[in-house]
Amino acid sequence: MVDFMLAAVVSAFVNIGLLLVVIGTYIQNMRVIRSYYTSGLVLVAALLMLQNVVIVLFWSTLYMDDKALMMSADMVSHYLFAINVI
Repeated sequence: MVDFMLAAVVSAFVNIGLLLVVIGTYIQNMRVIRSYYTSGLVLVAALLMLQNVVIVLFWSTLYMDDKALMMSADMVSHYLFAINVI
């Protein structure tokens, strides 16, 4: 059986790296273009990165500490993985 929580965390780390590149590109464009659309793109990318950081924190605190919490985290792990892949 696939450990969806581990897969969700790995995909969250990959997404964080990709989003850092995207945010850097958007910030460079924002300096040149100076439009509200570009600042909106930076905001959306930052919120997506925040979501991925929360998944990593969720995994590191709940999944590693307690067996009961680990079972409840396993119940939602396939949803977290699907969110990160989509």
